[in-house]
Amino acid sequence: MLASNDAKTDAEVKAATIELQSKLITLQTESFTLGDVIRLRDEEAVHLKTTIAEFENFKSESEGYVLNQLDSGTFVYSKKQIVNESETTVHLCLRCFSKREISILQPVGEVVYDLNLEMNFHKGICHGCKAFFW
Repeated sequence: MLASNDAKTDAEVKAATIELQSKLITLQTESFTLGDVIRLRDEEAVHLKTTIAEFENFKSESEGYVLNQLDSGTFVYSKKQIVNESETTVHLCLRCFSKREISILQPVGEVVYDLNLEMNFHKGICHGCKAFFW
């Protein structure tokens, strides 16, 4: 009868061991899943901090620029600034500005005559998006 009790106890121990191993595997799987969730949350937090920093940087760089219409009718963002001890107006590309990029319009040395307005305009370019302005 003792052998029968030993077999029953041995079977119970094996069943309990299998159940504990199954629970351990489940806990390990859940632990890995939680680790993945934490890593994803940390990556999202880093991405959000980067986005906020980029937004704040653009806000700082674009401070004072206002929507302006050039004589040619072209819309740009403009701001008066002191360059080499004299005041000048700096123009930014509207398309790049809408993408939160600061791109100063640069002259290309050409003069364009507009028949409708009967005026000459100095041609400029945005090196960010390659658009021409006058």
